[in-house]
Amino acid sequence: MDTLATDVLIIGAGAAGIRAALAAAQGGAAVVLVAKTPVGGSGASFSPISRGWGIQALVGKERTEGNLKAFYDDIIRAGLGRCDPVLVRILVEESGVRVEDLLRHGLRFKKNPRGVALRVRGCFSNENRAFVTEDFDNVKGTLTAILEKSKAKVLEGRVAELVVADGACWGAWIVSSSTRQTIRIHAKATLLACGGGAGIFSDHFASENETGDGYALAHRAGARLNNLEFIQFMLGLKTDSSRRFFPLGGLNTPGVLRDSTGTDLLRAHIPDATLRNLYVSERQRHFPFSCRDNSCFIDIAVASERRKGNRVCFPPSTPSPPEAVVHFAHAFNGGIQVDPAAESSVPNLFAAGEAAAGPHGADRIGGCMMTATQVFGARAGKNAAQRAHRISKLPDIRPVSEFLDRMDPRSRPDPGLQERIADARRIITDSLTVVRNREDLERCRDHLEQVLAHMEKRPPIHPAQLEDHLRLRSILVLGRLVSTAAMGNELSTGSHYREDTFHRTPSECSRPPPPACCPA
Repeated sequence: MDTLATDVLIIGAGAAGIRAALAAAQGGAAVVLVAKTPVGGSGASFSPISRGWGIQALVGKERTEGNLKAFYDDIIRAGLGRCDPVLVRILVEESGVRVEDLLRHGLRFKKNPRGVALRVRGCFSNENRAFVTEDFDNVKGTLTAILEKSKAKVLEGRVAELVVADGACWGAWIVSSSTRQTIRIHAKATLLACGGGAGIFSDHFASENETGDGYALAHRAGARLNNLEFIQFMLGLKTDSSRRFFPLGGLNTPGVLRDSTGTDLLRAHIPDATLRNLYVSERQRHFPFSCRDNSCFIDIAVASERRKGNRVCFPPSTPSPPEAVVHFAHAFNGGIQVDPAAESSVPNLFAAGEAAAGPHGADRIGGCMMTATQVFGARAGKNAAQRAHRISKLPDIRPVSEFLDRMDPRSRPDPGLQERIADARRIITDSLTVVRNREDLERCRDHLEQVLAHMEKRPPIHPAQLEDHLRLRSILVLGRLVSTAAMGNELSTGSHYREDTFHRTPSECSRPPPPACCPA
């Protein structure tokens, strides 16, 4: 096993990790950045589905006290009481400076016919405040240029475990993607910027690698996590070879959604035409599912049919076969709880981007996640560098990761490993998407705990299967954390909908529900 020492170790090569690398380097720190795939190859920052960003910010003269307050209020209102007000204020106040940084590094935004930057209203927002990137290649080029400027040493590999001793984090054990060699990176400060966990679901708008590694690693290191029950789900269209966002503008077309018998799904579930039109209108205002308004009954109709084993189709006639309508996991609003310095509850362990919790709540304004990558990426990198400068000597940590210690090239490959990964994703998808209840949540948690207990009985691991073992462990740990968090919240709030404590029916819903829907 090789050992590499650095000041700051950054795990994740998306927008947050790259911004953190620059800030740490500008703070005089030596930086090692670990990426699971080649930089620009995967993750929400380089998503092949969205093909670009929206980013909320107040720039230049827009940063008046009135505008800052309106932005802050917008986020707090959307979060339904589940945001950290201090972190929201930081996000708002530093948004413009960080976007101006991106512009200096070459990022371009779309402009209106008058040549002024186009501003749009992100989902759940009251204001046209979000910038929209011009094209995807420019996004990738800008981030690549920032990373090159940081002069960070980039390693491609997967993190097996964080190095924790004396209650603090001192780096991580990495498995190289190219050589499968184990490398212990000894670091004075470690930063998790490895994105979210949408990939723990069978259907998702993410990469297969986005399995919540940061959440699982932080949890195993003893860090606090928060708001994990709040996950954005999008209506989408799926074939065997493609996935795309559902065109919400077409929802008011009669028969646009049909069940497996050809029945008009919305007419069957919401017979009253006036209410149906109201719910469709509300659903067209935001892409993510939310029970903050009556639009939730559109998604519940789709989910109810799918839970019965029925296929929901769009459009009813062409192409052949029709595309299936499903809920895709999109992004996590919760994660590792951090303080204003972007440090977790474990000393020397920082987090930023989708890996971190606090600036978002039960619902998240569209474009604020990208703002968070820049604001808290910069803060995390700067403060990690400062922490590294205050540490004169690294502790002597000798034992290898328990998980890596089980690798044995003489062992037989596990023939059921891929099936266990698929099975874990299936039960998570069945229990943790838009419709939840205690019985399903308990069943999901118990099943995942059983599989995880089997993994931890120390069976030998064939080196060729190490990456899949690590992937399965992340899926199991995060699925258990989400189901436990969801069981602890009986309120139907934003993206978290509990059918067993939310007793309203479409015929009773001529008015929107209150922001946090208490059990009836």
